[in-house]
Amino acid sequence: MTALLLDGHNLLYRSFTSLPPAIVAADGRPIHAVHGLVSTIQRLSRELEAEHVVAAFDVPDVPTFRHQLYAAYQGQRGPLGGENAEDFARQVGIAQRVLPGMGVPAMTAPGYEADDIMGTLATRVARRGERAIVVSTDRDLLQLVGPGIEVLSPSNPPIHARESNDVVARLGVPPGGVTTFKALAGDASDNIPGVRGIGAKTAADLVNRFGSLESLYESLSALPGRVSLALESGREAAFLFRTIVTVATDLELPLDCDNLPTLVYAADARVGSILKDLGYGRPAPA
Repeated sequence: MTALLLDGHNLLYRSFTSLPPAIVAADGRPIHAVHGLVSTIQRLSRELEAEHVVAAFDVPDVPTFRHQLYAAYQGQRGPLGGENAEDFARQVGIAQRVLPGMGVPAMTAPGYEADDIMGTLATRVARRGERAIVVSTDRDLLQLVGPGIEVLSPSNPPIHARESNDVVARLGVPPGGVTTFKALAGDASDNIPGVRGIGAKTAADLVNRFGSLESLYESLSALPGRVSLALESGREAAFLFRTIVTVATDLELPLDCDNLPTLVYAADARVGSILKDLGYGRPAPA
């Protein structure tokens, strides 16, 4: 079995910003983001021969456990879509109603992110000895790469991390070191500053030398004074940030591997009728 696990907001936003808003439903309302997401699902399911597809979504305006641990988490971000945020949010709602009609569950988990849903499902699929492909441009998800779990970034050209060496090529550390690397070096996209005085190159070197954050902090005496002092000053922050960047893999979800629905491969022929049923058809003549 191959399961595609899609980062719904991530992929929708890529389509929202790259496709022309001239792509509209029968009643004239823009659906370019939905169109792009549906097209991505259809293309990837064919190319990767996926039997199952799940789309995971964040829950906007609902704090996650990460916000509760670190109030500044993602604090620099405005609403997705900027001045067009209302239109983007509307298309998120459309997608979450269209996808189930295609055989693609649109899953949310209040208090968690789409990453955690994908991490949980990917881990369960892999434990069954089957194949999970996580589709997102979010590099945090590279920590999941391992036997049975791949991460595909639908960039141009696509970047497909199938094994540890692929993650090393992108971040300079193996999958198991991604959370420690980000805890030390920080991640501006999530407003995580990391440990002051530790840059990406030093962070990667430390991960590759010591492995875990625990081993690193047990070995401060073996490090140059400047690095050791920086790490000691940032000890509490480093462990906090590691928790924040770690993808949860143990959520209680309504779907499990045994009840993932089969993708409806004729979904492209149904999208128009699904939209019409949702009120996106042309109004009846007066």
